[in-house]
Amino acid sequence: MLPGDRSGDAGPSALASRSRRSFLHLLGLSGATAVAGCSSSQGDGTSDETHYVDGTSTGTQTLNFLSVNDTPSANRIQLVLDGAYAITPEQEIFPLWADISTDEGRVYTVELRDGLEWGADYGSMTAEDWVYMITEVFQADSNWANYPTPGEWQRAGEPIPVEKTGRRTFEVRLPEPDPAFPLRPVLWGAFCMPKGLIEQYRPAEDQEGLAQDEAVQTLAYAGNLGPYTFERWERGSSFVATRNEEYYLREVDDVPDEWQNAPYFDSYTYRVVPEESTRLSALRSGELTATDLPASRVEQFEGLDDVAVKVFPQAYMTSLIYNQRANGSFYEALRKPAVRRALAHAVDKRQIVEDVRRGYATVAHTFQPTFSKWYADEAVRELGVGETYSHERARELLRDNLDGTPYRYEGDRVVDDADEPVTLDLVFAQGSQPIQTIAELVAQEYDAVGIDVELTGKQYGSIVEQHLYNSWQGDGDPPWDAGPYNGGPRDQSVSSRPWDLILGITFNTYPRTPTSIRGFSVRRGGTNFYGYHPETDFASLFETASSTVDEAERRAALAEVFGALSVEQPFNFLHMGVEIVGYDSAIRGPEETFGYSWDRNTWRLDGA
Repeated sequence: MLPGDRSGDAGPSALASRSRRSFLHLLGLSGATAVAGCSSSQGDGTSDETHYVDGTSTGTQTLNFLSVNDTPSANRIQLVLDGAYAITPEQEIFPLWADISTDEGRVYTVELRDGLEWGADYGSMTAEDWVYMITEVFQADSNWANYPTPGEWQRAGEPIPVEKTGRRTFEVRLPEPDPAFPLRPVLWGAFCMPKGLIEQYRPAEDQEGLAQDEAVQTLAYAGNLGPYTFERWERGSSFVATRNEEYYLREVDDVPDEWQNAPYFDSYTYRVVPEESTRLSALRSGELTATDLPASRVEQFEGLDDVAVKVFPQAYMTSLIYNQRANGSFYEALRKPAVRRALAHAVDKRQIVEDVRRGYATVAHTFQPTFSKWYADEAVRELGVGETYSHERARELLRDNLDGTPYRYEGDRVVDDADEPVTLDLVFAQGSQPIQTIAELVAQEYDAVGIDVELTGKQYGSIVEQHLYNSWQGDGDPPWDAGPYNGGPRDQSVSSRPWDLILGITFNTYPRTPTSIRGFSVRRGGTNFYGYHPETDFASLFETASSTVDEAERRAALAEVFGALSVEQPFNFLHMGVEIVGYDSAIRGPEETFGYSWDRNTWRLDGA
């Protein structure tokens, strides 16, 4: 769920699209006053304006980036806020608001560009804004702003020292050298708010007040800091931003020429269309310029003159996530690694890749894609393929490992201590037929080992709000709080709605900086919404891999991490996907490489 990337299965596209006829008319909605691709006319009835209308499967719940840890929300915010810097496919730093440099890999200097201006009368962006944001929000002991990944700004449980060194410069002083620090999702793509905005709410730790502030709700503080300016947001329906005529990059001389005229569209709209068939019809008829294509429909679009099909490798993993928190109906069993391994034997990953994904995916066995330089074949245990896909073996392992839980086999079915058959609630993200098909396949596979599964389809935003967010339900204050996705110990911090399995929430595997998966893998991790308690000491392994400058030592530590994860199975690693996108053939810019969307503001139509 990294800001700026696409989630593939459940998230929306992060691509530009241009409409030729009314998208609202296509949906059968009346009363539309603007045609999506032609909102202003010349005297001859033509228009010089071009507009992105990006058809997506899901909306967003907030524009407050302090509460965002999902791609759909971040994609919208990134239209209006560039972030600190980008990383090219060659893993080079491309300065946006700032550049970052170091001499020895421990002390990093961040230098902001001149001419960065906040909106809403907050003045110029300065180093003081960043230092205040980092120390009073990201590193605040109470996590009063409900920031989802506060651990990113800590090392060994202590805040990373940050100090202003000039009006536009500050230093990040790591306790140990970390040559990969600029590639981590700490400052890379990081957003910021003006100190003058945050300090209105910091003394009272008023998280709700900050979230509801009009400048936050409408991104009015963005000023000249992004290629587009917020125009309107209709929750669950659309997000519209218009070309920012004051965009700061048009005033600098250290970027390629194409950036100095960016962006090349007059507006960018995210239009939520949950039904896949409707989105694809819109692409075929010219209502959209780009949208994700399911593997099953690629052949239908490859031969069209007006559509260009492109395939991009991506870092997102689709997994079957187990609820190990106390509001699941099977949590006592799912807390046992041996039970999770047994369930991994029950699901045929190759069938998912070859039949459901039509070969547009690769089997996953741990929290890293095989194209990563850090992947460790020799350490990773493979489950759910070949001989390790076996209903008989899954049953055997379940029988051997349900002792000590309220569950057992009665005949060929798993029952609870009231002799009632166990039924698991599998919640899946709507909007993608493959995800629904995989959910149905999982239900069949579990049925074959004696476990009933009930399927519940929900919109992505509802899953996040109802099942991923969890909060402390115990007496007094929680002993710790790692953010909205991990509000405390798993027996007392639970989601608002119960669940047993979730499918369709994809995880970023961070192949550039794999120690970034720490938040998914340790007990107090900021993304550990499923309540996983590892048996392996991942914290120390991640510390070694993060701090050592010796690549062999780093590789050994990461191999141990990936091997242990494949054994402990915090969730069933199913597959690594690719991004299949259908474009209006007039679009120029996207290249079929990992990290392709870093320069999307320079994409354009033929002749632009």
